[in-house]
Amino acid sequence: MKWKVIILILFSAMLIGMMVACGNDSNNAGADENNDEPEANETENNNENNNEVNDSEEAGDSEPVTIRLHHWYNTEQDNWDVVIDAFEAEHPHIKVESITPENNDANETMQQIDLAAASGDDLDAIIVNDAANYSQRVSQGMFEPLNQYLDDNGIDYEEEYGVDTSVDGDYYALPGKFNGFFVMLNQDALEENGLDVPEEWTWDEYMEYAEILSEGEGSDRRYGTFFHTWTDYLKLAAFNQHEDSNLIKDDGVTSNVDSDRIRQSLEIRQRGHEEDSATPYADTISLDLNYRPQFFGGSAAMIMTGTWMINDSGGVEEGTEFTTAFAPYPQAQEGDPITSPSGADFMAMYSGSEHKDEVFEFLRWYTTEGIVTQSKFLPDFQGVDMEEVVNNLLEESDVNVDLINMESLIHTLEVQEAAALSIPPAFISEVETAYSGEVERFLLDEQDLETTIENAHEAVQNVIDQNVE
Repeated sequence: MKWKVIILILFSAMLIGMMVACGNDSNNAGADENNDEPEANETENNNENNNEVNDSEEAGDSEPVTIRLHHWYNTEQDNWDVVIDAFEAEHPHIKVESITPENNDANETMQQIDLAAASGDDLDAIIVNDAANYSQRVSQGMFEPLNQYLDDNGIDYEEEYGVDTSVDGDYYALPGKFNGFFVMLNQDALEENGLDVPEEWTWDEYMEYAEILSEGEGSDRRYGTFFHTWTDYLKLAAFNQHEDSNLIKDDGVTSNVDSDRIRQSLEIRQRGHEEDSATPYADTISLDLNYRPQFFGGSAAMIMTGTWMINDSGGVEEGTEFTTAFAPYPQAQEGDPITSPSGADFMAMYSGSEHKDEVFEFLRWYTTEGIVTQSKFLPDFQGVDMEEVVNNLLEESDVNVDLINMESLIHTLEVQEAAALSIPPAFISEVETAYSGEVERFLLDEQDLETTIENAHEAVQNVIDQNVE
């Protein structure tokens, strides 16, 4: 009997299938009668649903893109939280995550960024502190060329930015904070000696001031000037030149040590030693002296330094009671253009970023209006009111403006132009080590000037030859 039951079940299933098929044929016939067009209200409903989806996407209902900003600054202290909040308010489709060790150590942070890139971490926007670190990582392919983004957005780089970040014709970064150089002077010491605040001057005049401003003996001596240990202070007369301003000539394959400007730079240091108008180099290294306390503590009447020191003027350092004045970077010789060595924070896009359009949107915004909102740094962007920027900087720093010669500061920033930026080769640190080693022997009276020039020139050329095919 079981087989009869099975046959009955199969027959029932077949009958149901035939009925369903007939029903479908009937529906299809109805569609044919209506020229295969669905109901009009059905079309409207479908279109409305599609429009709602598109409108929703255009309205930004999708999740915003998050880009990661790698840098070394303190997020709160340096107002990066203010920057990010302002950017996200204007660009709700982009979130910015600040990635920083908060240590204000740029070189150490760059090493950490290198490790992150090698480990395959997500990187998007990267701030680089100087031309050497920038050049090295451009050569490694870490950064994305920005030329196409600039063209697509109708941006004329040379019209809008001062520091030229191009490498072999390609821009791999937009300049954020401008790092220029000038001279800070103890105005009270100037007045005591009947000296005016210079509006332009040469290195010879600078050293004349240094000799006049020096006074006292032993631990109570005030030197006319202080030269720090950085390599910048070993190329003073070349540092602000438009051409061949570094230890390697602009051709990239020839040592620049045996040149008039490098020779003059060492003669400046020699003069400070012979006239006892500059803090002795031996004291600087043995006592680990630093330029900030030397100037603000009254041990040196002048320092050649960078624009980052604006925020530290005006009695910020404890015990500072004198007025700080400012003068342009000295000319190598009278009649030269008034130029300042130039540098910047290089705002770069990681070549492996998955959000390149959003990264460029942030880089462009920050290097124009964002850095002004930040009120912490001088912007490289040319479309700013310099006096307004400086007033914002000083207000944010809570300095005593009465201890700042504002007229000389504004004049200095406006009168000097940025020298052409020298983008060094990736091996520049090796060159600087070779040069500094020989010059240190000169500064410690272990060898004369001519021997130093000869040995340093040969050492630098050897480094170049070993690195250039």
